[in-house]
Amino acid sequence: MPIIDSYEQFFQLIPKDRFFQFGLENIISIDPEKSRDVWDKLKHDVAGKSQQLFVRSSGRNASGNIVLKKMYKDVFDVDIKFDPTNNAKPTKLIEDCTSHKKNRTIFNYQVSHVFGQTKNVYCFTAPWNIVFIPKIIDPFTGHEAMGLYVDEFKRKFQHHIYSIFKEMIDEYNVLMNEYKLKVKEWLLSNVEANDVQTYLKDFEEIIV
Repeated sequence: MPIIDSYEQFFQLIPKDRFFQFGLENIISIDPEKSRDVWDKLKHDVAGKSQQLFVRSSGRNASGNIVLKKMYKDVFDVDIKFDPTNNAKPTKLIEDCTSHKKNRTIFNYQVSHVFGQTKNVYCFTAPWNIVFIPKIIDPFTGHEAMGLYVDEFKRKFQHHIYSIFKEMIDEYNVLMNEYKLKVKEWLLSNVEANDVQTYLKDFEEIIV
């Protein structure tokens, strides 16, 4: 049977490069200078054991939250909290930093994590990891999207954001170089072997 990709059919109507260009040009990110202040505060809050550090819930029906909370206490010495809607804190952050409000001043956009890693306390509310993206582009960025066109747009998307926030993302990678081994050792001692990589993927360096 021949392989059918509806994205390929769509690009027969609208040139792919033009559509991808539209997507990249209409992403709204936080101003780099403002992002620097927010990123430095986040790092300071983690180092200072703040009581207001959030991540996204882990697993189906938050089944992994107990493991994640204990890992953060043992490895990072912080009491992590879980976002009540899984996107409330990032949404508030980007709305506050851009002065755009969903369904008030901005329509048919959604909040997206560029690099994922939403169970990582350094990533979930990192200003360089959060953007408003046109909903029409979401099929090329969502976790359920698959295929060569999705891979191509994600590369362009992540390269675009990395080019803006390179210094801060490189700082994140240094932090993960410090923590990744500790996290892996803890996971190997506290969760089933088959589950280690599931948790560990949120503590990888960002490479684009």
